[in-house]
Amino acid sequence: MQKKFLVAVALVAIALSLAGAQSTKGMSLGLGKSSVFRVGPGKDSTGTQVYSFTYVYGTVLFDAKGKIVSCEFDELEVSTPNYDGASMPHFAGWPGTPGYNVTNHETEKVDGVSPNTVESTAADINNWKSKRERGDSYGMNAKNDWWKQMDFYESIFVGKTVDEVDAWFKTYASDKTGRPLFAETKDATEKAKFEALSAKDKKIAVDAHSGATMSINDAHGNVIAALHDAWAKRKPLTK
Repeated sequence: MQKKFLVAVALVAIALSLAGAQSTKGMSLGLGKSSVFRVGPGKDSTGTQVYSFTYVYGTVLFDAKGKIVSCEFDELEVSTPNYDGASMPHFAGWPGTPGYNVTNHETEKVDGVSPNTVESTAADINNWKSKRERGDSYGMNAKNDWWKQMDFYESIFVGKTVDEVDAWFKTYASDKTGRPLFAETKDATEKAKFEALSAKDKKIAVDAHSGATMSINDAHGNVIAALHDAWAKRKPLTK
C-alpha cells in the first residue's frame, strides 16, 4: 500500500477515535486487485512480439453508505525483455527455459538473449517497480505522467459509491477506449457521444480530460475491476 493512502487512513482513524467508536459503524476497508495480459506493446527490432501483463491493486475505504472515503491504486506492469522502455520491469522466463530477445534501451535494438539463470531471474524480479514507483520515468506524459493521472481519478472516486463511479465512466468516457471524452476527438462515435451531453456534462468531461487522458479499464490495466474487487472483499473496521 502507498504512503499517501496509509496517511489518509491514519487521519481517518484518529478523527474517528476522537469522535467515538460509534462513528466507525458501517465503515469498511477493501483490498482489490485485477490482472490483464497484453499482446504488446509492439514488437522489437527483429519483429519478435513483446508481451506484458499488468497487475492492478488498490486499497479503498468505504463509509457506512458505501461511498469512497479514500483510495489508492497502483499497477505492476511487466514485459518481456525485448521491450525498449528502460524503466519497464522485465520477466524473461523461468531459469533453464530458452532465452528471449533482449533490447538495448539506448539503441532500441535487440543485442542478445536473456540468460534465464536463477541469478538473472531473481535480479529481474527483485528490480520490479510499480508504476507509482517508476514515477515520471514511466514516460507516458512528460507533464502529467501515470501517477498524477491516477491521483486525479482517485479524487473523482472519493464521495462516490462503486455504482456511481461506474455511472460516471459510462457517461464521460469513450465506449471504445475508456478515456475521457473531449470535443476535439476525430472519432465520429466519440464525437457524437460528447455532443449528446448537456452543457453541464460537457464541462465535466472537459475537466476530466484536462486531468487525465488515459483509460483505467483497458489492456493497460483495469482499475475499475480492482475497485469492484475491493468492494466485494471489504471488511468492517469494527465488529
